[in-house]
Amino acid sequence: MKKTLISALLINVVLITAFTSNTDISFRLGAKTCTVKYQENKKSIATLLSLHDNENTAIEAFNSLPKEISFNLFEIHQANERWLAYRIHQKDYFFDPNRIFSKTGIDSTLKKYNQGTVIFPTEITTQIKKFSDTLLKVFNVRNPNKYIISIHNNTNNGALSLIDYIKPNKYYKEAKDVFMAGGKDLDDFFLVTELNDFNYLKALNENVVLQSDNPNDDGSLSVYCGKNKIPYINIEAEEGHKNQQVSMLKIVYDLLKIR
Repeated sequence: MKKTLISALLINVVLITAFTSNTDISFRLGAKTCTVKYQENKKSIATLLSLHDNENTAIEAFNSLPKEISFNLFEIHQANERWLAYRIHQKDYFFDPNRIFSKTGIDSTLKKYNQGTVIFPTEITTQIKKFSDTLLKVFNVRNPNKYIISIHNNTNNGALSLIDYIKPNKYYKEAKDVFMAGGKDLDDFFLVTELNDFNYLKALNENVVLQSDNPNDDGSLSVYCGKNKIPYINIEAEEGHKNQQVSMLKIVYDLLKIR
């Protein structure tokens, strides 16, 4: 097992390209670190990105794929929690790693997960943004596809569900189109940024959301990809729905083979 430590401030592309299969990559978050576990398959069609350490069904689904369905996995770890901690001046500041791909998102997630803190250290937003930039650079050199594919899990009767993109709430205006498939659990759905992918998944009778062309900037990876014209797919399934998520991964594999 190869172990590598990367500062969010200093990135060496030559070093990155030397990474081999089953590599642990450490990122500095102030006085703390988080680790990316990278599993590589030489025949992989794309690299899956798991941003939340507590969403374990997605990882189980990846590990349950048949050999002919080949992906790499880029998986963030820190304390088996949904959020990450950045330590500065002997204090931890928590943030959602899927809300750090814009300054606006970083400011919002810091306020959400550190309630009661009115003033944050001046450098923390800059340092977390450098971390997210570095994270994407390291991911991109290990992704053999133009698509960014995220894997996520939600909870039953909690956030997030397909219905959230239909009924008026904070997500309602984030969808350009929504297809609700007959007989499918609303917690198991795809979110895409490309119309062709929406139509492909709709034709297969899969729950799917087409992200708006001008979504609210919440710092999420889907919004980042939309703004930067990067094709993106989120494979979202309810925690415990391993078989459903395996099936969804197979569908995306078939989609990528024709893109």
